[in-house]
Amino acid sequence: MSKIEKYILNPETLMVELREEKKHRFLKVLGVVLSGAVLFCLYLWIYVYVLGQDLPKTALLKRWNADWLSRMEQMEGRLDRYEEVLDLLEVRDDRIYRSVYGVDGIPAAVREGGLPPVERYPGLETLERSNLLRRTMTRLDRLQKMAFVQSKSLDDLESLAQTAGDKAAHIPAIPPMNTDPDTYRMTSPFGGRSDPITGAGKMHTGMDFACPPGNPVYATGDGTVILVESDFYGYGNHIEIDHGFGYESRYSHLEAMYVFPGQKVRRGDCIATSGRSGRVTGPHLHYEVMYRGEYVNPAAYMDLDLSPEDYAAMVRKPFGR
Repeated sequence: MSKIEKYILNPETLMVELREEKKHRFLKVLGVVLSGAVLFCLYLWIYVYVLGQDLPKTALLKRWNADWLSRMEQMEGRLDRYEEVLDLLEVRDDRIYRSVYGVDGIPAAVREGGLPPVERYPGLETLERSNLLRRTMTRLDRLQKMAFVQSKSLDDLESLAQTAGDKAAHIPAIPPMNTDPDTYRMTSPFGGRSDPITGAGKMHTGMDFACPPGNPVYATGDGTVILVESDFYGYGNHIEIDHGFGYESRYSHLEAMYVFPGQKVRRGDCIATSGRSGRVTGPHLHYEVMYRGEYVNPAAYMDLDLSPEDYAAMVRKPFGR
């Protein structure tokens, strides 16, 4: 390429001077810049692909990524501890706190929050280590819902605790008739026995107090009458009382009944008289106690050694209505 030259007259020196064209000077500068860019790219290629080094920004991002992964692992450890604490609260809630107040435990499906088995975080699929992030997010959601359910459960228990002072009066805790041994005879306790009519082995779900018809029968705890019924077979004339806190009591084979469904009764109210109605071989009172739907031994709740005088002081006459 021929060199482009231009001669001009310098008016100050009156000399003819040689000057290069600006275009040519621009091309020289451009060539230097391009050469520098090529050398820089070559340097990067050698630095990254030959020497295996990271670019500064890449190294910074990797440090940030390692820092967040470390935080995620620490969070996983904390979630493990939080789950252990929440599981312990659930066990205490169902087996102790709710049992004390006679209410059923919360089903596992409710405690788990009802999370549907679908992908809840589709936007995370394209991210590196997305499985760890999705698992952590899912655990956080689950713990949040379980904590909410536990919080509501504790609120319910707090409400029950405000009325817990009445529980002692509601538990069926006295014998259903006067403890004077001259007025009754215990003929069949709670447990297995031979059926008095068929002779077959059968579970006896209550206690039998053999006594003459007309013996007063008393409510064994405060509550609400939920059933007053008569039938020819089975229990005969019988009354059921809901005492709350998971307790119910049943009085069977009665003669006269003095209460009606929905009536509030107190411990010691005379609700009926004993008889021989229903499926019986002789006059007696069949008394049952149920706790949370299961038959329990009534003897565990009463003191048959209570003196007749002390028992008489607890009941109301006539018939406590």
